[in-house]
Amino acid sequence: MADVAALAGVTIMTVSRALHTPSAVSPATLEKVQDAIRETGFVPNYAARSLVSQHSPIVVALFPTMMNSVFSGTIEELSRQFSAQGYSLLLGETSFDIDTEEKLLSGFMGWRPAAIILTGAEHTEASRKLLENSAVPVVELWNLPKDPFDLAVGLSNRQAAYDMTRSLHEWGYRRIAFLNLNYPNNDRSVDRGAGYRQAMEELGLEVTPEMEIRVPFGLEHASAAVQQLVKITPKIDAVFCSSDSLAVGAMMGALRSGLRIPKDLAIAGFGNVELAATVVPSLTTVDVPRAQIGRECARIIMERLRGGYEGPPVIDCGYSIIRRESA
Repeated sequence: MADVAALAGVTIMTVSRALHTPSAVSPATLEKVQDAIRETGFVPNYAARSLVSQHSPIVVALFPTMMNSVFSGTIEELSRQFSAQGYSLLLGETSFDIDTEEKLLSGFMGWRPAAIILTGAEHTEASRKLLENSAVPVVELWNLPKDPFDLAVGLSNRQAAYDMTRSLHEWGYRRIAFLNLNYPNNDRSVDRGAGYRQAMEELGLEVTPEMEIRVPFGLEHASAAVQQLVKITPKIDAVFCSSDSLAVGAMMGALRSGLRIPKDLAIAGFGNVELAATVVPSLTTVDVPRAQIGRECARIIMERLRGGYEGPPVIDCGYSIIRRESA
């Protein structure tokens, strides 16, 4: 750090601020320090820093999958916000499995993270003990748990699915099937299924067992499920999918079955990923403020780390229904 400071013409304290809280340094000074770091090949010793502070400048974030672009907006915003504050984002993929989440947490705890971000509120007892022992901010994303472990930022998946189902009914659809992910510990999917069933019951619409389909994550699974669905229940006039990825797969299945969208079969999704607006026909979906979720998560973590967060434990970022060509 002394070599970097001398080359940049600043104090060692300024170099330290540039590394740990870059927002506290002027852009011109920060550029000088960064140029000096590149020229000297200096690498900060975060392991040594964590021994002193008991925490490293690392924030651990676990997501169910990296294949689904629905999480990309949240991850991107988390990375951008934490980087501006001198923190690095360490990502892990749980594959929708709470036991995998437990294994990842057990391994990542050795890095003494400054904060932990999890997707959903379902965790093993062992994971909860690890989180308790970590004594760092923990934020659960993408849902609004009644009893969050620490903090939560998301939306009401149940209400969103309820509103989409009722919207489909308002648009004239009556035989509405629901295509959901087959992961019982995925609280977002469970809540979306509950919202669908509640709306169907209140509307007096029939839901037979074959109308509520559960599949693994993947376009091909959704495509095959819809092809089978229209064979078994040909009077189905709409399929509401618990994710945009499933919805795109459902559209493929409908087209392979010779159906016209939405004239023969309407399709709706959940998430409003980038593909939703560009696929043909464009996808009707639930818009989730993915970047806002990441931004709010980073904000409350940083405020907690500074000892100044006094807001609510659960932050509702809301959602909206976007009607496009597919329904």
